[in-house]
Order: sequence, then C-alpha cells, then structure tokens
Amino acid sequence: MYLLVHTIQYFGFFFSQFTNLVLLYLLWAKAGKQIGPFRYLMMSFSLYSVVYNYVDIVTHPLVLMEKQVCVVVNHGPFRYTPGFGYVLICIFGASFGLCISILCTQYMFRYIVICQQKHLHLIEGKRLALLFLYPFAISITWFSVCYFGLKITPEKRKALKITLQENYDEDSDVIMFAAAQYWILDDNGETTWCLRDCLAALGMVGLMVERICCFVVSFCGIKTFRKMMEVQASMSRQTVALNKTLLPSILMYGPVGLLFFAPLFEWNLQLLVSSAGATTAIYPAFEPLIVIFCISLFRRATFPCKQTNIITSSAALPSII
Repeated sequence: MYLLVHTIQYFGFFFSQFTNLVLLYLLWAKAGKQIGPFRYLMMSFSLYSVVYNYVDIVTHPLVLMEKQVCVVVNHGPFRYTPGFGYVLICIFGASFGLCISILCTQYMFRYIVICQQKHLHLIEGKRLALLFLYPFAISITWFSVCYFGLKITPEKRKALKITLQENYDEDSDVIMFAAAQYWILDDNGETTWCLRDCLAALGMVGLMVERICCFVVSFCGIKTFRKMMEVQASMSRQTVALNKTLLPSILMYGPVGLLFFAPLFEWNLQLLVSSAGATTAIYPAFEPLIVIFCISLFRRATFPCKQTNIITSSAALPSII
C-alpha cells in the first residue's frame, strides 16, 4: 500500500510543478488587469504549492492509525535522523496548514469583492498584504502545536511496534513520526487520557482546519456561488466557484479530519486514512487545472484552436475568477 502512496506522491510532485508553472505564466503574461489584484493571491498559492510539494517529497509522509493512535510517519531519506526527522514532520504539518490557509485568502477576497463590495477598501492597495497574516499565523501555530504536542514517547513507540513492522517493515524504535495517542491502557486495564495529545489534535483539526479553514472555504464559496447565480454569471465562473469549494473538501479536509477523528472511536478505516498521504500530495497539482480549464481567458491561451462559446453577463461582476 505504501508503495502506491509513494508513487502518487512522486506523480503529484512532478505534475504539480508543471501545472503550477503553467498557471504562473498565464497569470503573469495573460491575466493583466482583467483579474486585478486577485492574481497576486493566485500567484502566491501557485508559488507556495511548488514549495509545498518539495517538502512533501522530502518527507514522504505516510499516515497510519492504530486503535487510539493516529500517526504521520516520516518515510523520507531522513526518517532515521533523530531530532531533524521529527522536525521535518512538523514542518510538513505547518506546510499543510499554510497551503490550505493561503487558499482561504482567495475565498475571502472573492467573497468581499462579489458579496461585500462595501468593504472593498479593506483589501485595496497595500492592505491586500494583510490577508497573508492569517495563513502565516495558522502555519506557525500548527508547527508549534505539532512540535510540542505530538512528541514521540516510549508508549507511542510500543503501541506502533507491530503496526509499523507489518505495514512498512520499519522499527518504531528508530523511525521518526508525529503521533497523537488519545489514551493509554495500563496493565490493569485502566484508561489514562493523554491530555497533551488530545489538546494538540483538537487544536489542529478542531480549531484550525475543520472550524476555521473549512468554514471559511465553505461559507465564502457557497455565498459567492449563490451571488453569481443571482446575477446570472457565466456558467464557467459558476463551475469554478463550485469546484474550488468541493475539491479541497474531498482531497484535504476530509482525509485529514478522518485521521484525527477515527481513533477516538477506534474505527478500522486504515485504507481511507492512508489515502491522506496521497490526496494531500496531488491536490496542489489539480487546483491549477480547474482555473486553467474553467476561466475562458486562460483556456483560450492554453488551447487556442478550441474555442467554447459561453453566453455571459459578466459585466455584473468584477472579473476576478
């Protein structure tokens, strides 16, 4: 199974470099004033997606669940390096948090421009840079929570001994990983809750991903889509709004949320949980494709011989998507 995940990670790495570089070229050479300042947000996401895939390919993260323990394993070249191997896993987590929160800034920008035009002054000029404070705050917090809250302990190494050996042929005593162990059973069968791990998991998935990033993407995406329906915007623009809302939910929020929630109930969902290592690697490659294929300006520049006639009433909306 892990060989398939690594294959998808390699595919995601190379494909992401290609699609994001193509989108960066289109944003720089073709977008111009037609997209306005929104192109800087899109460029920042594409640039960071390239960086994110380098972190992913160096870490080669594998996701595993064993009863009440969820773990992200460093299966890259530094997996046996004490200290640094663990820091790499935390950097990967912070990179994931930065990736999805930069995406949130796009949704917030589009929501303000389309649905809350009276607040446009908040994102004009140099104030646009303030939107980037949010993703950096999320990233730093994610790294801190991961580094201090998901530390490797003898109890975690013991709990993962058989699972790591059977699934990855790895020794839990030497390999680096970050894990949340919700409780420990002693020799008498008594349950002791691991408060630090529980709070760390709650902080990452409950507050930052599922309650903040996912809420922003869902709320702003749905509101924007409804507004565009009201003014009868072009079908291609509606498709972008809808697909960009569904894609991160399917490839990012869903698998990662399942990773943290399943061990609480000791659900045996190893196949679904393991997919998180693959889906988070390929998402940055597919995000640019939606933009390239659904925005007519980019589609015509990429495929000049194939034109699609779409009846639009885009004058009612700012041209940002």
